[in-house]
Amino acid sequence: MLEAELEQLEQRIQRLAAAYRQARLEARRAQQERDRMVALNSELRRRIEGIVERVRQLETEQDP
Repeated sequence: MLEAELEQLEQRIQRLAAAYRQARLEARRAQQERDRMVALNSELRRRIEGIVERVRQLETEQDP
């Protein structure tokens, strides 16, 4: 009886440990994806600012 309970506890510990490792892996991947998106957002912002600046330059060149 005690041996069966110990076996069940061991299995539960193994499942919990596996779930914990999986959660950490998923959190790490989410952090990497967030970092990638932040970098992409910065690059897009930089490009948009360049386009806006160029449009402003063209507008001032056309004004008499």
